[in-house]
Amino acid sequence: MTSQRINKNTTTESEPDNGPYIVQLSPERKVRNYFELKKGKFFRTDTVAEILDIEPEVIRDLIRKKELSAIKIGKSYRIAESDLQEFLQARYTMKPKEKIEPDK
Repeated sequence: MTSQRINKNTTTESEPDNGPYIVQLSPERKVRNYFELKKGKFFRTDTVAEILDIEPEVIRDLIRKKELSAIKIGKSYRIAESDLQEFLQARYTMKPKEKIEPDK
């Protein structure tokens, strides 16, 4: 009777080895890295609503519809200034005119 040892690092045909479990999870748990906490300014939904002169519920609806990016902290949202700028820039009805430099 021969006993076979199964090495935990070996893979079976039905289970491909994609690396450690944490490495497999990392693509699913990416955090937005385009802002830095030291430089970024964050607004509450009521502040953004006041800036845009609309109701706070409209801002929360835009966040729920994923039209406006936000960070959820507990039960409230925070909107990065850069996300608000991006949101507004995408909604201009006319493209801003290109700057014309004077001839020298």
